[in-house]
Amino acid sequence: MFSPRSPRIATILATLFGCLAALTGQTQRSPSPLNAMEHGLFVSSTIATDPLSTRSIFVYKGVAVKVGKDKDAVFVFDTDLIRPARAWTGGFLKWYPARDGLQEWPSPDGYTHFSTGERPGWSTDGRFGDPRPWRYGPVPKSLGVYKGLYINEEHVVFSYQIGGSGILESPSFERSQGKAVFTRSFELEPTVQTLSLHICEIPDGSATRLSTVNLNPYSGYTEIRSGDYSRLIGFRGLPADSMWRLENRHLVLDLPPSQNASRFRLSLGPVVAGNRPDYMIQFLESNSLLPNLTEQAKPGPAQWETIETKIKRGNNDGPFTTDELTLPSGNPWNSFLRFSGVDFLSDGRAVISCLSGEVWIVDGLSEDSDTLKWTRYATGLNQPHGVKVVDNVIHVTARDQITRLHDRNGDDEADFYENFNNQVMAATNFHAFTMNLDTDSKGNFYFAKATPWPPSHNGVDAEITPHHGVLFRLPPDGSRLDIVASGLRNPNGLSIGPDDEIVYSDNEGNWVPTSKVHRIRLGSFHGFVPSAQLEPQPTNFEKPILWVPHFIDNSPSTPIFITSPSWPAELQGQLLVTSYGQGTLSLILNEDVDDQWQGAHLTLPLNFQSGTIHGRFHPGDGHLYIAGLTSWQSVGHGGDWGSFHRVRYTGKPLYIPVAVNTKKGALELKFTEPLDTEVASDPQNYRVRQWTYPWTSQYGTRGKIYSALHHGEATSDQVTVDSVKIADDGKTATLEIPTLRQDLAEVSLGQLPGLPDMIDTPMGLVLAIDYKLRFEDGTESAQQFHKTIHNVAGDKATKLDDSTEHHPIIEPKARILESNSRNPTSDTAPEMAIPSDARVVDIQSTGIALSYDITEIRMKADEKLFIRYRNASDMTHNLVIVKSEDDIYPVGIAALSAQADDFVPQTLNPKAYFSQEQDRILAASRLAYPGDIVIVEFTPPGPGTYPYICTYTGHFTMMQGRIYVEP
Repeated sequence: MFSPRSPRIATILATLFGCLAALTGQTQRSPSPLNAMEHGLFVSSTIATDPLSTRSIFVYKGVAVKVGKDKDAVFVFDTDLIRPARAWTGGFLKWYPARDGLQEWPSPDGYTHFSTGERPGWSTDGRFGDPRPWRYGPVPKSLGVYKGLYINEEHVVFSYQIGGSGILESPSFERSQGKAVFTRSFELEPTVQTLSLHICEIPDGSATRLSTVNLNPYSGYTEIRSGDYSRLIGFRGLPADSMWRLENRHLVLDLPPSQNASRFRLSLGPVVAGNRPDYMIQFLESNSLLPNLTEQAKPGPAQWETIETKIKRGNNDGPFTTDELTLPSGNPWNSFLRFSGVDFLSDGRAVISCLSGEVWIVDGLSEDSDTLKWTRYATGLNQPHGVKVVDNVIHVTARDQITRLHDRNGDDEADFYENFNNQVMAATNFHAFTMNLDTDSKGNFYFAKATPWPPSHNGVDAEITPHHGVLFRLPPDGSRLDIVASGLRNPNGLSIGPDDEIVYSDNEGNWVPTSKVHRIRLGSFHGFVPSAQLEPQPTNFEKPILWVPHFIDNSPSTPIFITSPSWPAELQGQLLVTSYGQGTLSLILNEDVDDQWQGAHLTLPLNFQSGTIHGRFHPGDGHLYIAGLTSWQSVGHGGDWGSFHRVRYTGKPLYIPVAVNTKKGALELKFTEPLDTEVASDPQNYRVRQWTYPWTSQYGTRGKIYSALHHGEATSDQVTVDSVKIADDGKTATLEIPTLRQDLAEVSLGQLPGLPDMIDTPMGLVLAIDYKLRFEDGTESAQQFHKTIHNVAGDKATKLDDSTEHHPIIEPKARILESNSRNPTSDTAPEMAIPSDARVVDIQSTGIALSYDITEIRMKADEKLFIRYRNASDMTHNLVIVKSEDDIYPVGIAALSAQADDFVPQTLNPKAYFSQEQDRILAASRLAYPGDIVIVEFTPPGPGTYPYICTYTGHFTMMQGRIYVEP
């Protein structure tokens, strides 16, 4: 376990959280690491003028290209509308720190030179109305098709088709007599119709005048004058009979039909006072040669050096071990390494997508290698979140499109970024990530899109498009986008296994009471009502394989079918699941009862340097390779932004269940090693609880679980194990549980007060099983796992007998810690009275930001302080004061398992259920649900710095402040 005082962790925490401010009540927001990164020639992104307003978005699928000798100018191409969205000078893009650069769209870091309106950049009928049914997504193929972009050293060449004619376009920038001049160079195939081109927005009132001056048969300029100001548009090589006109506040160029290909260039000067064409005349004279875009589109020399790192091998102590495949963190480009997907080339090298826009190739994965070679293969992608290699060609899912990357000269760098399919809508909301990429046996591609956030009473505040919360399928050629399932909320991991079975994980939120793992049936609905894409509103949904309790994992990621022959035979066909939230890897033991999949979840004793997000088995060595990233509300066990690991099976005994099956009145646990019969047959060595969940528009259940036996009670039920039978081979323990019947698995909660928009339908039963066993060879094992049950094998639903003996579990009351005395009070205790002369600091959280509005408090050592925390946000929080910086991480991690104690850990040893930990926490509030106010009384033990954090499910990684106590 690392210490937050270590240099690396201190740097990460300081960068990530921005916890210290100059004055009390001020928040200093740290810059995003994306700003320090050298992104390459271009960046694909949604871009907004004002990061806090989605109304200021001026391009949803923009490619911002650095142009000019000094790369101090930017040209943005819109791949949806095939238009130049904006151009500016000064700087590149500016990213903002919220959610590590993901919550707010980047904005131009300079002064705008020209722009166009949100309408198609080309027309085949002379008009420029938007033909799309929604304002998102590409124009119809009958108008235009974006094909992709080529890079060659300092050149970016866009390729697209308008009205059946292929076009190459490349932007550039120069200065002439100190004036900024952007150029657009074109190569146009023969056309059979007039093509009209939007140039830029202009005033077109009665005072606007348009005039053209021909300097010679090949070049000239057009002047747009309005009052005392004018702009010059230079041209060279225009087809004969080309016409300039003004329409709807835009300058338009009409290009006549032509049997010949043409090559021409447009040069956009700045708005200046008076009529001063000298700079444009000089520019046209000094740039008499038109660039050959066909040549510029050819591959150029490699741009980036290869970087070597060392492999840190695992200790092989258990059945599974992890090798850390060390990242090239000290690279020359300050790459913000947050890995989101992994696949493999035919020669065994790994391909990894990076959420910050890159794709890397990693060589040196062979068993006898200790050195890795990292090659930066591609840059500038729009939040890539999945990678798949097909026929040795790399396909990458990004927010704007599926990109097929081509290395045409074999230098291990992509030089053609082909648009494989860009029909997906990229809309306003940051949370609607485009995720995953996998293929079935027929070559079809599958990926998914998340839904908007933040929540409201009916699910979301943001606009829901037909592409939100759905699973997409593409045919092998990428020609068509089909929607094959709906109602996904945040599908943060998807894979396809044997028999083309599709599984994905979803994260807790509105209409999702806790995280879950799903089997997808084509055409099915999966629970998130706002993205059902159905009328009327559904009243049931495809039940999950697994409900994942929030205190076990707040953000599971990719389910992975175990298909590697290098892994245990007993686990073949079962599932693993990565964890973006907890930085772990878990095993899902699936059971198929009447075609309903239902699983048991247990966390493997493995740690990773960051959150884990995606994994695949290597087709060569058979090991599991996992790409990881850490972002808001996720925890890594090494403190890194990203990670790359290899998980190996060592061949040692498993000592864990390899199957968990339900039967009428029994639960069967199968092991690979013989059990100590005396210990395993004792019911006292098993602790079983059960509960269920509601289906409601509320965000999750705020840490609550609901009794399956006692209507409306937010608690679990104790389950009695009558006896335990051990099989003759000693490897199977059958827990006799008379109450385990189909009617219990189909229990309904009815309508509960305080849960908005609740839909009454059975959600399944969750069993929590803790055991302490010994095996025949003397090995002891203590394990906790959770089993989701929808169907009980061999039983049909019967009415629950009211006379059945129930055994409600006696749970520790949630501790309400309102002062530094740490004495628990009851749930219904009145709010603490604050003395009239006491010093009170008011703190709050608002909206969707995981932060306190005050991150610095100063006080004297002899003072008593009352912190009044108001939760005006959309999520549950608390406020916990710890003794030192070294206590932040261990308290935050321990809190993940402290649901029963309001996420305030009573111990840092999760196996010691009822022991007390008095050394790290000085004071703590109870949980503050949205709208709650809680009070913390704090008397410092002496001068020093005392951090305060939110310990609710990983929020401590972002929600921090400091109390500075002076003598």
